[in-house]
Amino acid sequence: MTTAIDAVDVVVGYGSKVVADVGSFRMQVDRITVVAGPNGSGKTTLLKTVAGLLPLMGGHIAPRVHQGPAGAVFVHSTPYLFAGTVRHNMQIVSRADEQRAREALHMLGVDDLWGRDARHLSTGQRQRIGIARALAAQPRLLLIDEPEGGLDAEGISSWRRIVAQALSAGIPAIVIATHDVPAWDGLPLNVVQLPVPRK
Repeated sequence: MTTAIDAVDVVVGYGSKVVADVGSFRMQVDRITVVAGPNGSGKTTLLKTVAGLLPLMGGHIAPRVHQGPAGAVFVHSTPYLFAGTVRHNMQIVSRADEQRAREALHMLGVDDLWGRDARHLSTGQRQRIGIARALAAQPRLLLIDEPEGGLDAEGISSWRRIVAQALSAGIPAIVIATHDVPAWDGLPLNVVQLPVPRK
Protein backbone atom coordinates (compact mmCIF):
# COMPACT_ATOMS: atom_id res chain seq x y z
CA MET A 1 0.00 0.00 0.00
CA THR A 2 1.49 3.33 -1.05
CA THR A 3 1.31 6.02 1.61
CA ALA A 4 0.75 9.56 0.41
CA ILE A 5 0.63 11.35 3.74
CA ASP A 6 0.84 10.33 7.41
CA ALA A 7 -1.19 12.28 9.98
CA VAL A 8 -0.11 11.59 13.56
CA ASP A 9 -1.92 12.66 16.76
CA VAL A 10 -3.73 15.40 14.85
CA VAL A 11 -5.79 18.03 16.68
CA VAL A 12 -7.74 20.58 14.63
CA GLY A 13 -9.65 23.76 15.37
CA TYR A 14 -10.03 27.48 14.78
CA GLY A 15 -7.97 30.05 16.67
CA SER A 16 -7.68 28.70 20.21
CA LYS A 17 -10.82 26.53 20.00
CA VAL A 18 -10.21 22.79 19.57
CA VAL A 19 -12.84 21.25 17.32
CA ALA A 20 -11.62 17.64 17.14
CA ASP A 21 -8.88 15.39 18.50
CA VAL A 22 -8.61 13.29 15.35
CA GLY A 23 -5.72 10.98 16.22
CA SER A 24 -3.60 9.26 13.56
CA PHE A 25 -4.45 8.10 10.05
CA ARG A 26 -2.99 7.71 6.55
CA MET A 27 -4.03 9.24 3.25
CA GLN A 28 -3.14 6.87 0.44
CA VAL A 29 -3.24 7.08 -3.34
CA ASP A 30 -4.75 3.61 -3.75
CA ARG A 31 -7.83 4.23 -1.64
CA ILE A 32 -10.21 7.05 -0.78
CA THR A 33 -9.80 8.58 2.64
CA VAL A 34 -13.34 9.18 3.90
CA VAL A 35 -13.75 11.55 6.82
CA ALA A 36 -17.04 10.77 8.56
CA GLY A 37 -18.83 12.11 11.61
CA PRO A 38 -21.89 14.01 12.77
CA ASN A 39 -22.49 17.68 12.04
CA GLY A 40 -20.04 19.87 13.94
CA SER A 41 -17.53 17.04 14.46
CA GLY A 42 -14.79 18.82 12.51
CA LYS A 43 -14.89 17.20 9.06
CA THR A 44 -14.48 20.46 7.16
CA THR A 45 -11.95 21.74 9.70
CA LEU A 46 -9.84 18.62 9.22
CA LEU A 47 -9.90 18.89 5.44
CA LYS A 48 -8.92 22.57 5.56
CA THR A 49 -6.09 21.75 7.98
CA VAL A 50 -4.72 18.96 5.77
CA ALA A 51 -4.97 21.34 2.80
CA GLY A 52 -2.85 23.90 4.67
CA LEU A 53 -5.63 26.47 4.96
CA LEU A 54 -5.71 26.20 8.76
CA PRO A 55 -2.78 25.62 11.12
CA LEU A 56 -2.46 22.35 13.01
CA MET A 57 -3.31 22.70 16.70
CA GLY A 58 -1.50 19.51 17.60
CA GLY A 59 0.35 16.57 16.09
CA HIS A 60 1.98 16.57 12.68
CA ILE A 61 1.28 15.79 9.04
CA ALA A 62 4.12 14.63 6.81
CA PRO A 63 5.03 15.32 4.16
CA ARG A 64 3.27 18.67 3.96
CA VAL A 65 1.90 19.37 0.50
CA HIS A 66 1.99 22.95 -0.80
CA GLN A 67 -1.31 24.63 -1.68
CA GLY A 68 -2.53 25.14 -5.23
CA PRO A 69 -1.80 23.58 -8.63
CA ALA A 70 0.14 20.31 -8.40
CA GLY A 71 -0.25 20.48 -4.62
CA ALA A 72 -3.20 20.35 -2.22
CA VAL A 73 -6.55 21.62 -3.51
CA PHE A 74 -9.63 21.97 -1.30
CA VAL A 75 -13.17 22.12 -2.71
CA HIS A 76 -15.83 23.47 -0.35
CA SER A 77 -19.29 21.88 -0.22
CA THR A 78 -20.58 25.06 -1.88
CA PRO A 79 -17.66 25.95 -4.18
CA TYR A 80 -16.80 29.62 -4.58
CA LEU A 81 -16.89 30.72 -8.19
CA PHE A 82 -15.39 34.03 -9.33
CA ALA A 83 -17.41 36.60 -11.25
CA GLY A 84 -17.26 35.98 -14.98
CA THR A 85 -17.63 32.96 -17.19
CA VAL A 86 -16.96 29.32 -16.44
CA ARG A 87 -13.99 29.67 -18.79
CA HIS A 88 -12.57 32.43 -16.56
CA ASN A 89 -13.03 30.27 -13.46
CA MET A 90 -11.35 27.28 -15.06
CA GLN A 91 -8.39 29.19 -16.44
CA ILE A 92 -7.60 30.72 -13.06
CA VAL A 93 -6.08 27.38 -12.08
CA SER A 94 -5.08 25.92 -15.43
CA ARG A 95 -3.72 29.27 -16.61
CA ALA A 96 -3.42 29.28 -20.38
CA ASP A 97 -4.04 25.55 -20.76
CA GLU A 98 -7.52 25.66 -22.28
CA GLN A 99 -7.40 22.02 -23.35
CA ARG A 100 -6.83 20.78 -19.80
CA ALA A 101 -9.64 22.99 -18.52
CA ARG A 102 -12.04 21.74 -21.17
CA GLU A 103 -11.09 18.11 -20.52
CA ALA A 104 -11.86 18.52 -16.82
CA LEU A 105 -15.27 20.00 -17.63
CA HIS A 106 -15.92 17.18 -20.10
CA MET A 107 -15.15 14.57 -17.43
CA LEU A 108 -17.91 16.10 -15.27
CA GLY A 109 -20.30 16.43 -18.20
CA VAL A 110 -20.47 20.24 -18.13
CA ASP A 111 -18.29 21.26 -21.08
CA ASP A 112 -21.35 23.00 -22.58
CA LEU A 113 -21.14 25.59 -19.78
CA TRP A 114 -17.78 26.99 -20.98
CA GLY A 115 -19.16 30.41 -21.96
CA ARG A 116 -21.87 30.68 -19.29
CA ASP A 117 -21.88 33.30 -16.55
CA ALA A 118 -20.90 31.51 -13.33
CA ARG A 119 -23.43 33.58 -11.34
CA HIS A 120 -26.33 31.93 -13.13
CA LEU A 121 -25.47 28.26 -12.54
CA SER A 122 -27.52 25.82 -10.49
CA THR A 123 -26.16 24.35 -7.25
CA GLY A 124 -25.31 21.08 -9.01
CA GLN A 125 -23.59 22.89 -11.89
CA ARG A 126 -21.54 24.94 -9.43
CA GLN A 127 -20.49 21.76 -7.65
CA ARG A 128 -19.39 20.15 -10.92
CA ILE A 129 -17.48 23.27 -11.96
CA GLY A 130 -15.77 23.37 -8.55
CA ILE A 131 -14.63 19.77 -8.86
CA ALA A 132 -13.60 20.22 -12.50
CA ARG A 133 -11.57 23.33 -11.60
CA ALA A 134 -9.80 21.35 -8.87
CA LEU A 135 -9.02 18.52 -11.30
CA ALA A 136 -7.65 21.01 -13.84
CA ALA A 137 -5.11 22.07 -11.22
CA GLN A 138 -3.70 18.52 -11.40
CA PRO A 139 -3.43 18.25 -7.61
CA ARG A 140 -1.31 15.78 -5.73
CA LEU A 141 -3.89 15.85 -2.93
CA LEU A 142 -7.57 16.53 -3.64
CA LEU A 143 -9.80 17.28 -0.65
CA ILE A 144 -13.54 17.68 -1.23
CA ASP A 145 -16.20 18.54 1.33
CA GLU A 146 -19.44 16.63 0.57
CA PRO A 147 -18.54 16.07 -3.12
CA GLU A 148 -21.93 14.68 -4.10
CA GLY A 149 -24.04 17.39 -2.49
CA GLY A 150 -26.24 18.99 -5.14
CA LEU A 151 -25.20 16.56 -7.88
CA ASP A 152 -27.86 14.73 -9.87
CA ALA A 153 -27.54 11.04 -10.79
CA GLU A 154 -25.51 11.87 -13.92
CA GLY A 155 -23.15 14.09 -11.95
CA ILE A 156 -22.64 11.45 -9.27
CA SER A 157 -21.93 8.82 -11.93
CA SER A 158 -19.36 11.10 -13.65
CA TRP A 159 -17.68 11.94 -10.35
CA ARG A 160 -17.39 8.30 -9.32
CA ARG A 161 -15.85 7.39 -12.68
CA ILE A 162 -13.22 10.06 -12.03
CA VAL A 163 -12.55 8.62 -8.58
CA ALA A 164 -12.09 5.13 -10.03
CA GLN A 165 -9.70 6.50 -12.69
CA ALA A 166 -7.70 8.36 -10.03
CA LEU A 167 -7.37 5.21 -7.93
CA SER A 168 -6.13 3.30 -10.99
CA ALA A 169 -3.65 6.03 -11.90
CA GLY A 170 -2.40 6.46 -8.34
CA ILE A 171 -2.83 10.24 -8.35
CA PRO A 172 -4.19 12.34 -6.80
CA ALA A 173 -4.73 11.11 -3.27
CA ILE A 174 -8.41 11.81 -2.57
CA VAL A 175 -9.88 12.83 0.77
CA ILE A 176 -13.61 13.44 1.10
CA ALA A 177 -15.87 14.46 3.95
CA THR A 178 -19.27 12.81 3.82
CA HIS A 179 -22.26 11.84 5.93
CA ASP A 180 -22.96 8.82 3.72
CA VAL A 181 -20.09 6.33 4.02
CA PRO A 182 -22.14 3.31 2.82
CA ALA A 183 -22.69 5.07 -0.54
CA TRP A 184 -19.00 4.48 -1.27
CA ASP A 185 -19.12 0.72 -0.70
CA GLY A 186 -17.33 -1.15 -3.46
CA LEU A 187 -14.40 1.27 -3.58
CA PRO A 188 -11.27 0.87 -1.43
CA LEU A 189 -11.76 3.12 1.59
CA ASN A 190 -9.81 4.33 4.58
CA VAL A 191 -12.46 5.68 6.97
CA VAL A 192 -11.50 8.33 9.52
CA GLN A 193 -14.37 8.45 12.03
CA LEU A 194 -14.51 11.70 13.97
CA PRO A 195 -15.89 11.72 17.50
CA VAL A 196 -19.10 13.39 18.63
CA PRO A 197 -18.52 17.16 18.82
CA ARG A 198 -17.21 18.68 22.04
CA LYS A 199 -19.72 20.69 24.06
